[in-house]
Amino acid sequence: MHLAHTDQRRITARAAGALPPGSILGSVQVPGHVIRLSDQLAGEFYTAAEEIEFCGDQVETFAIPPWASRDGAAWLPDLAALGYRRADSGFRGREELLVATADVDMHTDDEGLVLMVVLHNDGLTFRQGKVRHKPKAGECFIFDDRLPHGVDEAPGRAAFLGWNIPIVPL
Repeated sequence: MHLAHTDQRRITARAAGALPPGSILGSVQVPGHVIRLSDQLAGEFYTAAEEIEFCGDQVETFAIPPWASRDGAAWLPDLAALGYRRADSGFRGREELLVATADVDMHTDDEGLVLMVVLHNDGLTFRQGKVRHKPKAGECFIFDDRLPHGVDEAPGRAAFLGWNIPIVPL
């Protein structure tokens, strides 16, 4: 991660690889406008899910909006320092997406390793294996979506929004 944009927890590739999947690696300083617009998008997601009585998909995905991607290189984690690179995208590739949920049962996908940069969380709990945490905006973690993972709901109008970046080891 860019050290100028992180908290006091220095993260190395060795430490990132030694932690159980889903563990918080540290945090980045997310720009204020990204936090504000992420909060707004999370609220819109929750309202839309509520209108259909939560009968749609448990996880909604969105293309990365320009307000999030603009200047992202300045504040997103430095993947190479963690021993990873972005996975190939495009045809048969894995796409970066914003993911939103109010609750998702334990499940598996077939994407592989993912760096999750939390943009909004109203207290929902991420779970993978023995790891459980309520990540805050700016916190980052790597999880393997081929292994069971889920997000437990929280009271009230609670939603989670994260930047899902598919990654592969260097």
